[in-house]
Amino acid sequence: MTDSTHLSIRERTVHLALVLAALTLLAGTLPAVAAAQSGPTVTVGNGTVTAGETTTVQVVLTSAPDGLAGYQVELALDDPAVAQFDNASYPDRFALTTDPVVSSDGGTITIEAADLDGAIEPGAGNVTLATVEIAGGEAGETGLTVASGQFDADGGEAIEPATEPTTVTVSSGPTETAVTGNSASATAADSTDGEPSTASAETDSGDNQSTTAAAGPLALPLVLVALGVAAALAARAGQP
Repeated sequence: MTDSTHLSIRERTVHLALVLAALTLLAGTLPAVAAAQSGPTVTVGNGTVTAGETTTVQVVLTSAPDGLAGYQVELALDDPAVAQFDNASYPDRFALTTDPVVSSDGGTITIEAADLDGAIEPGAGNVTLATVEIAGGEAGETGLTVASGQFDADGGEAIEPATEPTTVTVSSGPTETAVTGNSASATAADSTDGEPSTASAETDSGDNQSTTAAAGPLALPLVLVALGVAAALAARAGQP
């Protein structure tokens, strides 16, 4: 094998190593590029709440490349028995807002607002659209999705953001409530059990009174018998 052959093999090895290094760098860069080029997305924070209590989650538009003139969004809960929408509020940057519309079962809520002052400029990111209040029902977990939405950019063009589902988790209430209920039941039971005892005591008292009353008439005959026996003994003792 000549020196030129060794050089050719060495060059190919170096070239292959450079190609592999370039591919590795490209693979690491692609996710960042894809993330930078991804469009706007509507996200809703995960919610955790205790049954009978309320919590809040934020509805966010991750980016507004052309600004945001206004929006209308309907959120939906998969299982209204687990959690229900209660209310919503808007950031001050939205000059025009509508009252949230909640369905009768609390399963959906519609929010709507407009940026009349151009506060949300082109290129804005993580734009909070509203803060939604959710009430906990039964213990469990339910999905929360963006059922529908309409978004308009500053120039009037429609924005079609992606959506991401989320979940709401409801935990059971504190165990102290159950303990308190049992204690109250036990107290009531003790109180109920105590009433017969009082009646029994009254009955026993009545029995004692009867016994004492009966003992009164029997005392005099006994005394007379005792006196008679004593007199007989005295008379016998006096005989010669």
